[in-house]
Amino acid sequence: MFAVQAYTPNSQPIDRSETVRLIDRQRPDWSLEQAFYADPAIFALERDLWFPRQWMLVAHASEVPEKGRYIVRQLFDEEIIVVRFGDGEDDIAAYYNVCTHRGSRLCAKDGRGKLLVCPYHAWSFRLTGELQSRQDLPASVDPEALGLHRVPCKGFGGLVFCGLDASSLPDIQPVADGLTGGLRENGLDRARIVARKNYLTKANWKLVLENFLECYHCRPAHPEYYRVNGHVKVTATRDADKAVEWQNEIEAWHSVIGDAEFHKGAWQAGDLDTMPFAMHRKPIGSGRNTLSNTGEGVSSLMGGRHAYDGGESGFRLGRLSFASAANDYVTLFQMIPRNAMETDVILTWLVDKDADNDVDADAISWMWDVTTVQDKKITEDNADGIMSRAYRPGPYTPLESQTSFFVQTYLSELRSLITGTRGATVSQWSAPKELFASPKAASCNTRL
Repeated sequence: MFAVQAYTPNSQPIDRSETVRLIDRQRPDWSLEQAFYADPAIFALERDLWFPRQWMLVAHASEVPEKGRYIVRQLFDEEIIVVRFGDGEDDIAAYYNVCTHRGSRLCAKDGRGKLLVCPYHAWSFRLTGELQSRQDLPASVDPEALGLHRVPCKGFGGLVFCGLDASSLPDIQPVADGLTGGLRENGLDRARIVARKNYLTKANWKLVLENFLECYHCRPAHPEYYRVNGHVKVTATRDADKAVEWQNEIEAWHSVIGDAEFHKGAWQAGDLDTMPFAMHRKPIGSGRNTLSNTGEGVSSLMGGRHAYDGGESGFRLGRLSFASAANDYVTLFQMIPRNAMETDVILTWLVDKDADNDVDADAISWMWDVTTVQDKKITEDNADGIMSRAYRPGPYTPLESQTSFFVQTYLSELRSLITGTRGATVSQWSAPKELFASPKAASCNTRL
């Protein structure tokens, strides 16, 4: 099967040497120049070089629960089909949503069937991708060469990941080895979806991610989130007294849950050849059982838990996908770059598959929904301001260290991909100690 190549309609020629000059004049620990947030040519460069190296969360396994079920999903600016082709846990494949006859879109929506059938000329394909309808082919054409174009696909812990180009992607197996246990302990492998929303944000994907990686803005922008989460005492403000309060909450939580649970965690910063991933645990704080408006439970306990422990597990799943697991529901985050000035921000809420059918989806989605609506507004305002002729990069504060590390990593990787050479190693992207209640978990590079 030949390699799938990307083509950007109406794209302008990319001056790669100029992009390298922009990278080289970037001040460490300052925000990016305007072109990185707005120039379609730089987005096209990311599309050609950086995006193909990223594994992306595309679905939850419950969306294709039995053989023949398929869903249509977005992978960057490509549309793909994710299908369950067998009865095994790992029998999930993905294909570009393109018929190999004359290029028609194959599936318009989610569905179920024994075959994938193109609506244009009724060419049909097996769930494993091979061409089924062969009777009309010229004798000189090899039907084996007309199977669907496969998309790299890997499932573990109830999640499904895809990437654009198998030859460019890092090995995902270390992530599966490092996180599957934690995902299962939080019930993701036996969950179902209760809500999903797309918060289309009219801003560059890097602005969306930069905002997500820091909580410096949480006090002025997120009053609900600030009220619910205790970690804001150290992630949203630099206040010695509040830091002591937070440490006391951590120690009290540690005494309740014990060492084994407290020290669970993993951290892999990642690079061009290594997929980043992380797991951290921390208390919600203020005696709350879960991440709800009242702090009281909103669904059945997940992952075989028998009681609330008042904690949250956070997961980093590559560069652009994340998960937050309270004891009774999970929120998945997908950030999908669409073009230079638009990003899909998709949130999916999961509960235990045996939870009541009349579970209150609004109560479950409340905190992250109100927070993401606010994030959409402030990020779009940020994008609007950056488009001004008056915009100049500004300095990151110590409370924005994770955002700064991301920017340094992005620039270093993009430069290496453009030039074909590896530059000087950037400062080690260390685990955010404020989000890891356990210092032991924050310092590890493998599963605990």
